[in-house]
Amino acid sequence: MKSVVIQGIKGSFHHEAVVKFFKDEEVEIVDSPTFHSLVKSVTQNESDYGMMAIENSIAGTILPNYSLITKNNLYITGEIAIPIKHNLLALESDTLETITEVQTHPMALLQCENFLEEHPDWKLLAKDDTATCARNIHLNGLKGTATIGSRLASEMYDLKILAENIHDISDNFTRFFLLSKNWEKMENFNKASLYFTTDHTMGSLARVLDTLVKYKMNMTKIQSVPLSGTVFQYSFHVDVVFEPGEYDNYHRALEEMKTQTGFLRVLGEYKEDKIEK
Repeated sequence: MKSVVIQGIKGSFHHEAVVKFFKDEEVEIVDSPTFHSLVKSVTQNESDYGMMAIENSIAGTILPNYSLITKNNLYITGEIAIPIKHNLLALESDTLETITEVQTHPMALLQCENFLEEHPDWKLLAKDDTATCARNIHLNGLKGTATIGSRLASEMYDLKILAENIHDISDNFTRFFLLSKNWEKMENFNKASLYFTTDHTMGSLARVLDTLVKYKMNMTKIQSVPLSGTVFQYSFHVDVVFEPGEYDNYHRALEEMKTQTGFLRVLGEYKEDKIEK
């Protein structure tokens, strides 16, 4: 059985991402407190894969995670995007009127501000993980304490949903990368993640982007990340998608980009996960 390490514990959105990615395939979920420990679990062969959040449609990119991927020579073997639906969870005996405190991840607090402002008397506490808060409420019988989390967390930790879909913006998605220590060749891939640097000469980045256009590569993301060991120099992460049958163009683009960049590394070739609203 394959093992997949997640940041957080079972019942988290990372757990949901694993379930959606592997569908009916049975996998072992491994809990991990931080993204650093997640990476360590993969690089030391304690887990086969790591499921790592990389960007949110509201909050943006998680820049440190790009650095963790490149510094530890990990590969992207797949992606999955899931809708983030926040619910207010508490013990079965609680109601909205009995809640005095909400404990959850700071991002969940930010994404549910409008709902929380309707309850100004509630004490808001930022914690490391939504699912851990749910488990703590369940295990310790914390009456009057709620958390913001997923429906999966409510089911796993026997909590009641006091209010559904309390997030401010309905179209709230998080994209996750499935990471591996080893390169896995995939047939019929239509997306690739590239990592490169350019010099500071005028038009150096533009020439790379022009090459992608030339070979019909549709760039869906570009992200600059500070280059470790330098001052105000940056590396670039680019995602490209292309039509079936364009593999020759894809490889030609890579060959031309090698002459235009300081270094170029393919972080992964995989199938695009298209968001379904």
